[in-house]
Amino acid sequence: MRLLNILIVLACMFGAYRWWDGKERSRELEAIASQNGFVPVEMPMGAPAHTVLVLSPPNCPSEEAKRAEALVRALTDQGVPVKQDSAMSFEITNPTDEQEAGVERAVAVFNRGAPAVFVNGMGMSNPTAAQTIAEYRKTRQEL
Repeated sequence: MRLLNILIVLACMFGAYRWWDGKERSRELEAIASQNGFVPVEMPMGAPAHTVLVLSPPNCPSEEAKRAEALVRALTDQGVPVKQDSAMSFEITNPTDEQEAGVERAVAVFNRGAPAVFVNGMGMSNPTAAQTIAEYRKTRQEL
């Protein structure tokens, strides 16, 4: 019985640590976010330049997939080039510290929930069409 109590306490401590770590990462992302809510990321492999990459579950009736489809339609209607996919990967040889941090931020965006949106070195989870269009236009001017 004593072992069970110890395991429960350890599980609670681990859960609290994970919760706190997640809150800390959220604060870090918010601190470096653009005015549109996007954070600097390392772009996933295969993401075309000057194109919004929308990652979401494929052929899925979930709310996340529906939001992604609505976002893609809204961007297309506004003439913003869009590529939709369901996964991301990175292939970086000898990454710098900045690239590693960018990959970690991209993974954090992806893990926050779909749709994960990436545009010109910036990423955000579940942005509105207005936020995405504003970030697309802002980053197009900067490039």
